[in-house]
Amino acid sequence: MDYKNALMDAAQFTHDTVWGNWKRWILLVIWTIIFPLLGGYIMDIFRGSTIPPECNDWVRRFIDGIKYLVAGLIYSIPVIIVLLITFIPVIKEFISQITSESAELNYEAFLPFLMPVIGGVIVAIILGIIVTLIFTIGIIRMARMNRFFEVFNFREILKTIGKIGWGTYIIALIIIYVISFILGMLINLVMEAPFIGIIIALFLWPLLTIFESRYFTRLYDESGE
Repeated sequence: MDYKNALMDAAQFTHDTVWGNWKRWILLVIWTIIFPLLGGYIMDIFRGSTIPPECNDWVRRFIDGIKYLVAGLIYSIPVIIVLLITFIPVIKEFISQITSESAELNYEAFLPFLMPVIGGVIVAIILGIIVTLIFTIGIIRMARMNRFFEVFNFREILKTIGKIGWGTYIIALIIIYVISFILGMLINLVMEAPFIGIIIALFLWPLLTIFESRYFTRLYDESGE
């Protein structure tokens, strides 16, 4: 995969989506606030068109966005379960202490939880990585096939990743997540400016989302499907 070309294509696609089209940009800001609509727009990008989708058909986009959110929530269940198992004993101990007559927290009482918490967090991170690897392709398959349960067709998802190449796939994801992290931090810095910062950030967040979505689409297309 030509990573540089994919990034440049994603940047150009993002530029073409909003540059000179303020109406579409403003609608994308509104859809960022009403997130299922933006999720539906992302699904349209995943379908592979080289032309940026229009911001129309609000009902279909909302339904597609709900499907996107539900699929993401289901995929996150294993991570949520591990984190709950990890932190519920700590929370129970904390509640027990603050509801007791003691004026101060007994920090030593939390020491037995230290290693289980560290272990639980490590397991959750590993699960999160596995979920991300599968979900990224699964959600695009769902958009392309227009079938909700295609997102859980693990055999076909793994075949698609195999066609891309596991090494190529993992490197591509590392690249986009590093770039997204840096850009996300910059947007968060912009948000620190009183009032106007939030307004500017609302115009920037959909651009980052579109950039990522187009890049993921190019990555999927490397499979030749």
